[in-house]
Amino acid sequence: MVFNTVRGSLSAKNKMKTYALDFESYYDKRCSITTLGPRGYFSHPDFDAYMMSIVGDDGTEFCGAPADFDWSLLNGNRILSHNASFDQHLYNFGVERNWWPSADFAEWHCTADMVACLGLPRSLKNASAVVLGIEVDKSTRDNMSGKKWSSMTEDFKKEVIEYAIEDSRLCLRLWQELSPQWSERERRISLVNRTAVFRGIPIDQELLSKSIADINRTLFETEESIPWVGDKPILSRIAFNDECRKNGLEPPASLALDSDEANEFLDINSEKYPWVNAVRNYRRINSLKRKLESFDKATMDDGRFYGGLMYFGAHTGRFSGSGGNLNLQNLPRGEMFGVDLRSLIAPAAGNRLLAVDLSQIEVRTLCWLAKDKDTMAEIAASDDIYEAFAVRFGLWDKSKGSMRENDPKTRHTVKSIVLGCGYGCGPEKFSLISKMELDEAEGAVSLYREKMRKVVTLWRTYNENLGLARDHDDEFSIDLPSGRSLNYGKIQAVSQKGRTQFIAMMTKHAKKVPVKLYGGLLAENASQALARDIFCDMLCRIHDAGLKIIFHVHDEVVLEVPEESANVDLQRVVEIMSTPPDWIPDIPLAAEGSILTKYTK
Repeated sequence: MVFNTVRGSLSAKNKMKTYALDFESYYDKRCSITTLGPRGYFSHPDFDAYMMSIVGDDGTEFCGAPADFDWSLLNGNRILSHNASFDQHLYNFGVERNWWPSADFAEWHCTADMVACLGLPRSLKNASAVVLGIEVDKSTRDNMSGKKWSSMTEDFKKEVIEYAIEDSRLCLRLWQELSPQWSERERRISLVNRTAVFRGIPIDQELLSKSIADINRTLFETEESIPWVGDKPILSRIAFNDECRKNGLEPPASLALDSDEANEFLDINSEKYPWVNAVRNYRRINSLKRKLESFDKATMDDGRFYGGLMYFGAHTGRFSGSGGNLNLQNLPRGEMFGVDLRSLIAPAAGNRLLAVDLSQIEVRTLCWLAKDKDTMAEIAASDDIYEAFAVRFGLWDKSKGSMRENDPKTRHTVKSIVLGCGYGCGPEKFSLISKMELDEAEGAVSLYREKMRKVVTLWRTYNENLGLARDHDDEFSIDLPSGRSLNYGKIQAVSQKGRTQFIAMMTKHAKKVPVKLYGGLLAENASQALARDIFCDMLCRIHDAGLKIIFHVHDEVVLEVPEESANVDLQRVVEIMSTPPDWIPDIPLAAEGSILTKYTK
């Protein structure tokens, strides 16, 4: 294997240099990170990391076999990758397998995380187009599918080399252009998240095998109960309707889970005609089967699942899941068709899980943003946040004792009002989400707005600021106490039914799409973003305390700790998560957690 290698002159030893690193590796439909997860992919017998490109700000350019690179060049310096969750993970795996030597680098940053944080498209192709004005042709990468280095023609090898080195050049240029805008705080959050992902999640492999066998049996029994199986597609709506009419039934317009008509149809007919329920459940059972298979394929011999957790997966900065069919941010709660996905996550022998979450964090951040000091004081003084709101709403008297114990029904109503009305929800919408009658919902919305006037003022202020930004042709943004801003860009205004509607062009799935903005939605965005920043500060403090985070879900962090120190470690984590960050010392926080032998909530 022969590559061209060019090494630039070395700069002063005391100056940190920056090198963009990108691996190229064999892939096909079976040997794929999408289906196998990172370590499953790296362990596949066909896997081959045959090329690595390096471009440095000192003029270094290298493209060749990773084993041929002088890794000591990276010692004490900064490494970049556009998707470091892949490239750094592969580097770690290669060091473990002695594929290449280790390097004592100073830091490793992800430019995909950087551009996402700055509100730009995550992919290198789209980020380069927006930031650098360079159109990247990915056809070479597509044509590399199923091709070993040894099977490539000489012309295609040259094309691959140029493609690889150009990716590293673009990665470095993006860093040089944008890194001053990516704060040190956000860089650390990216790193802490990536470190957690690299640890993997412990899986009860015996229960996983049993769950796969159970769901396959359930799927087979479901298929066999459908009369037209083998003749027509199982989910054929025509076949379903025909079978209904054959049995004198009028089929519902929809089989959706939230369809009242469908639910009534099933209540009446599913006992006599089991196939009507089987058709509805078939897709859900298949979806659960694919999730189990994803757990299985990405769980390694060490008993750990290596999936994805994407930093800055939404405009507010919240994390999102990644990794195909299995989204760790949205695992179903409880048992479905005899399978409990969450219970598959179980600590290794001698360890325990800690699951700790921030209590009602978005309610608290909304009050803080609204500068509602009275409500925050009431929250801080109460052991039950919903009791504090019930007292404020005039629905509870402290002299009655604990609301949680003595009147859980009213407490549930108050909880619905607090969680449902904080972002400008009107009576009709609140009636739908709360299942209240419309007149009751009208009363609840009026009560919230009367007692939470500073929140209402916050909605109006955001709306007024939208109009000002539009009138002055300025970009609209909301500054957060963490030092971060939610930027919505230039605001457009359109008239709809006699009312002015503000619109921003937001990046979603690599495209700019129009999003309607109003005060309540902006309050929701800001509350979620602030909650995210507070939670991320805690992730960093937990990491700095030497505790091992294995994943996190919204406002909950999950750790794996030794059994003997579990009680002490739980107290430490709860204390950290009950302590506000230095930059927002006046927000009242609370956290609670559990020691678990399985991840169940």
